[in-house]
Amino acid sequence: MTDKSIPLYEIPEIHERRWWILGVMAASLTVVVMSVSGLNVALPTLQESLDASNSALQWIIDSYALVFAGLLLTAGALGDRFGRRNALLFGLAVFAVGATVGGLGSTPAQVIAGRATMGAGAAFVMPATLSLVVTVFPPKERRRAIAIWAGFAGAGAAIGPIVSGALLEWFWWGAALLVNIPIVIVLAGSIAVLAPRSRDTHNTPLDLPGTALSLVGITALVFGIIEGPNLGWSSPEVLAGFAAAAVTLVGFVVRERHARHPMLPLELFADRRFSVGSGVVTVTFFAMIGFFFLNTLYLQFVRGDSPLFAGLAAVPVAIMQVLVAPRSSSLSERFGSGPVIAVGFTFISSGFAVLAFAAPSWPYLPLGAAYVLLGTGMGITAAPATGNIMSAVPDAKAGVGSAVNDTTREFGGALGIAVLGSIIVSAYQANLRIDDLGLGPEQVAAAKDSVGAASQIARSLPGGGAELADRAGVAFTGAFNIANTISALLALTAAVTVAFVFSPSKERSAAHAAAASRHAPDAEPAPLVGQSIPSAHRTGPTGDHVWDG
Repeated sequence: MTDKSIPLYEIPEIHERRWWILGVMAASLTVVVMSVSGLNVALPTLQESLDASNSALQWIIDSYALVFAGLLLTAGALGDRFGRRNALLFGLAVFAVGATVGGLGSTPAQVIAGRATMGAGAAFVMPATLSLVVTVFPPKERRRAIAIWAGFAGAGAAIGPIVSGALLEWFWWGAALLVNIPIVIVLAGSIAVLAPRSRDTHNTPLDLPGTALSLVGITALVFGIIEGPNLGWSSPEVLAGFAAAAVTLVGFVVRERHARHPMLPLELFADRRFSVGSGVVTVTFFAMIGFFFLNTLYLQFVRGDSPLFAGLAAVPVAIMQVLVAPRSSSLSERFGSGPVIAVGFTFISSGFAVLAFAAPSWPYLPLGAAYVLLGTGMGITAAPATGNIMSAVPDAKAGVGSAVNDTTREFGGALGIAVLGSIIVSAYQANLRIDDLGLGPEQVAAAKDSVGAASQIARSLPGGGAELADRAGVAFTGAFNIANTISALLALTAAVTVAFVFSPSKERSAAHAAAASRHAPDAEPAPLVGQSIPSAHRTGPTGDHVWDG
């Protein structure tokens, strides 16, 4: 009989297949991340096929992110308690059900319901994949494995539009959702064969009040951020969302500070690795998801590119992330994660600086150069930041730690779309001058609402409405330039801040201080890469990394 106190990575049969497990985890992660941005290229098709309003289109995209982000902490805690493999398989099943409902939907409401269900499934999948990666790799290999995981997390956002664009070229829009079903079936079978059972063996009671407060608080916050640009930041609905978020998240903090078994130990945020790493991931995905959303609009509505080209255009972003992310772990070990992350943000800033000079008829070469810079920077930053987060988390809380990392990704992405989208809308409306084109009041109002609506109206006018299309393209490009300038300045500020706050010496001090402050067996930090594992940690119960059947 196998000793249940033995860490998973010390069990020979698991150790031998750890890279296969990583491959399946990376594939599962890629599938759910693809869905965050995959439908962006299908917006024009969805608008025509479903007769969807701009608000409905927004919710088709945002319902996934809203539910995904809102459930992550809860799903991570449930995975810790009831088993990460179980959480992963359950999440994939729910994800497949949502893809079926959405892909076969004939109304915007049905597609929104399907996308929301997919988001619920994704919330169980994403933290479980990272938790299992952490449990099956020994400390000396863990940072590299996490870096590969992070590379695919970033690449998935770029791959989504590519796959959807290709499917839209030959099939109808529903194929972009239904394609997930056979993939999920293959992944579920692979997980059942390869992935070990892993959970918190301390049987820590579930923090139900903390779970409920985090679910309501994060969902309300993301709702306010998403709806702010559409309804207005001072609208009753948005203000109510932010008020509910403030009340419940404050309640969550109070609850976690006094709970005997908190879902999220707040002392983790005192660890510089955890807090700074969370901030880095937020900023990175603010830039990344905001970029994919706005870039798709620019390519399709301004340049007039097809959905397939709009998807393929971002291939350099995905390639560079997959290539660079695994190598960032060795750079972090050599130079410290702070300088490496600062360099990554410098690449991101440079990419956005190039895009800040975009023109309506820009050739692909400067766009491709910007995409290479962005992909390189995102691959450099996300991996060491994720590694820092997970190195600060106790083994027993791997699922919650993964969920915090994932929540910051989704929160950053939602914030990027909301903030940059709001800037785009305001600048576009201020720049667009079409009152002299003889359009009706309703047409003028619709054209000023979005560049997509202006493009649709232009196609319905005699002669194709070339003048309207040109003016809308110029106005949107000007707004696009402003948003990219802001993103470049944000990334540059992040580079300077991280270099100052997270120097190698301060990084080492944070790690040592965190280790010294934890004495209970269930609160020990995961060892840093390069550190030896104390014998007591190897042979005694860890609260995780254990053989569970």
